[in-house]
Amino acid sequence: MSLASALDFLVACRDRPAMLARYDQRNLAQLLFHAKNDGFQFSREDLAEVAGRIEANVILVKDADGFSGSSRLWPRMWGLRHLDYLIRHGVLRHTDDELRALIASGGDAS
Repeated sequence: MSLASALDFLVACRDRPAMLARYDQRNLAQLLFHAKNDGFQFSREDLAEVAGRIEANVILVKDADGFSGSSRLWPRMWGLRHLDYLIRHGVLRHTDDELRALIASGGDAS
C-alpha cells in the first residue's frame, strides 16, 4: 500500500468539499473500500501513519507544544468526526510541500 496515496486522498478531501462530505459520513471500513474504488491505494495502517505524522507536526512544529494531553490540538477534535478534524486542523495547516516532506522524511517536515 502507500503513504503517498493516503496523503493524496487527504489532499483530495481538502480540495473537494463534496468529497470530504461524502467520506466524512463513513466508518473506516467503508472509507477504505470506497477510496479504493476511487483509485486510492492505501491501508488503514497507511492512513493512521499519515494522520499521526500530520498531528505530530502540528503539535511539535506548528503549535510548538509538548506532545502530551495538554497539547492545543487535542481539544480541537471534540465534537468533530475524525476525517473532518484531520482536514481542518491538520491538513489545512500545512502547505502541499510540507505535507509531501512529512511523507518523504519519515515524519519530520522541518
